[in-house]
Amino acid sequence: MLLIVVDYDGTLAEENHPVRYEVAQSVMTLKQKHGFKLILATARPLSDIERFVEASLFDALVLELGSVLFFPPSDLILFRPKWWNTFIEEVSRVVPRVNLGEVLYYFDQDNISLAQHVLLNKQSEYSVEMKKVGSRTHVFAPRGLDKGVGVSRLLQVTGWDAKNMVAIGDSASDIPMFRIARFKVAVANADQKLKEMADYVTNRPYGEGVVEGLQKILGEPK
Repeated sequence: MLLIVVDYDGTLAEENHPVRYEVAQSVMTLKQKHGFKLILATARPLSDIERFVEASLFDALVLELGSVLFFPPSDLILFRPKWWNTFIEEVSRVVPRVNLGEVLYYFDQDNISLAQHVLLNKQSEYSVEMKKVGSRTHVFAPRGLDKGVGVSRLLQVTGWDAKNMVAIGDSASDIPMFRIARFKVAVANADQKLKEMADYVTNRPYGEGVVEGLQKILGEPK
């Protein structure tokens, strides 16, 4: 069975924008016709992503850089160290948050110096790192997380085969899942490095590029 793994910000939609209605309808129509599994891979938490797109469009969501798997309508699997809540409690006293996921702690770049100071003091106690996940947003995350880790966890949980996997993305954060995929699609607005890794680069950007990529893979007329 074909697996389509797609990034959100910069790929399925512009950053901090909802998916365009026409894009969602086209993806849904192709999914119903061809029966592929559709997976969203993102650094966002579920509560955040649901502001922009219906989770029910997907068979599974790899959230928070792979620390959370969600199977609509209600099944969550968390990958959270036993000590994580203690770390988050300590961090929250110092670094203001802009969002809080099931695992990741999100903060604005204006507080990067505070966050770096906390990280320096806590690294001997906790295996944690800081990652940039948006134009202004950073997170504290358990060390070693990325979308490739998340997709690998999903494959292990479901038994789905990476040999049947297509990845669609736009930025360096999508490289780890590109390394797993059999076929790689970069949308027109993607970083040059990702385009160089891709098997196909779309002519159209963002969600329209995702639809174009799906049409290419599925042999549909454009």
